Amino acid sequence: MPRPTLSLLSRDEREILHEKALILLENIGVAIDDQRTLDILKSAGLSYEKGRVKFPRDVVEWALRKTPKEVTLYSRDGKPYATLSGDTVLFNPGSAASGILDYKSTDPREPLLEDLFKFSLVVEYLENIHLQSTALIPYDVPIELRDRIRLYPILKVSRKPIITGAFTIDGVIDMLKMLEVVIGDPGKKPLAVFDVCPSPPLKWSRITISNLVDCAKRGIPIEIIPMPQLGATAPATIGGALIQHHAEALSGITIAQLVNPGSPIIYGGSPCILDMRYGSLLITTPETLLVATAYVELAKHFSLPTHTYMCLSDTRLIDFQAGVESSIGALVATLRKINVVSGPGMIETESVQSLEKLVLDNDVCGYALRYSRGFNLDLESMDVIEHVVNKGKTFLSHRHTLRTFRFEHYFPKVFNRYLKSTWYTRGKPSILEIAHEQVMELLKKAEPIYLDPDVERSLSKLVKNIGRKYGYEVEL
Repeated sequence: MPRPTLSLLSRDEREILHEKALILLENIGVAIDDQRTLDILKSAGLSYEKGRVKFPRDVVEWALRKTPKEVTLYSRDGKPYATLSGDTVLFNPGSAASGILDYKSTDPREPLLEDLFKFSLVVEYLENIHLQSTALIPYDVPIELRDRIRLYPILKVSRKPIITGAFTIDGVIDMLKMLEVVIGDPGKKPLAVFDVCPSPPLKWSRITISNLVDCAKRGIPIEIIPMPQLGATAPATIGGALIQHHAEALSGITIAQLVNPGSPIIYGGSPCILDMRYGSLLITTPETLLVATAYVELAKHFSLPTHTYMCLSDTRLIDFQAGVESSIGALVATLRKINVVSGPGMIETESVQSLEKLVLDNDVCGYALRYSRGFNLDLESMDVIEHVVNKGKTFLSHRHTLRTFRFEHYFPKVFNRYLKSTWYTRGKPSILEIAHEQVMELLKKAEPIYLDPDVERSLSKLVKNIGRKYGYEVEL
């Protein structure tokens, strides 16, 4: 079955880059701003000099061997949903947007908790957006609670696994309690993956490393996301940024395995460039796509599950640029078989979400997934061609067409494929207008997949108690 593929690095090139990252970890080390983690690393025999921990190559190689080669995610009802490994490709909305762009608006506004309910409901019914994410930061919730409260709407209305993360040290603890109410031990049946981001160059802040350690102790899947900014917090060259990226990811993998050997890890990233002309940070450039493709190949060199940010845009509006950048990213992700692809729905470099773009990106992801699937040679169709030609028949009515057409072809939900007469009859809508109609139809007709009433009561009680710790009455 012919399938399109994408590759970038040779085996020798991967081994050279890995060697350089090991040298960085051994000679320069990593700054870690957390005494608890430092004590763990010191007890494992790692040296601590001038504020930096040195990682011997044998320890890093040991950690890579200990890291599981696959991570199975579960749906909210406790059933296996997907295994992150090999050629699996799963899309999820970009996470933690500080703005939401309403239909017909040109300026994003601050999201509210109600927006998260709507967003989660739409994601539940988009077939090519396979995972949920805590996609929006609710500004009507006190800042100390925003990381954990944003998990509640998803748990309430959707069955899909969740890509999430915390902004605070105790946020992870409360979020794990919420997951435990819903699914039991969240380490045995992972419903959520927690993002942790090292601070480039070669540093872990107290919050992120605490999150990593707390998740590793419980066996919670951790998505390690280095964020090199080419030309700012990382070398301006793709190769240089890649070496730093790999070293930061390896440091997180090693720490997780020293805390709890066998900790499930997804090797991810969110590289961007600093555009020297404007001072803007950009995540969808050709250069960032090359960094992401290359680090994914380094991860796959060790058979690790992979993640990236693609199928999003740096532009301010849902326009031609948004379509180009999202489509190229989705295609690269599917061809390179990246396991978790975060980004659909996003513009403004991971800072703004749009429901209309989300449903458009659902079609973009569908296109890319279909292309990457390839096709069957179908040599039996020779008989079909002979029959149609010799009998004066048509392919349109042939049983072969009826049997194969739906599987062979992808049918987008939003993209305009109407006859011109139909398009005129519908009022000549733009693609954005069609996307908005789809959003409104989903919000009107889609039924939330509610929790069991007893579980819902327990979860609501827990969330309200979490809020009261900070003197806030959570309105659910």
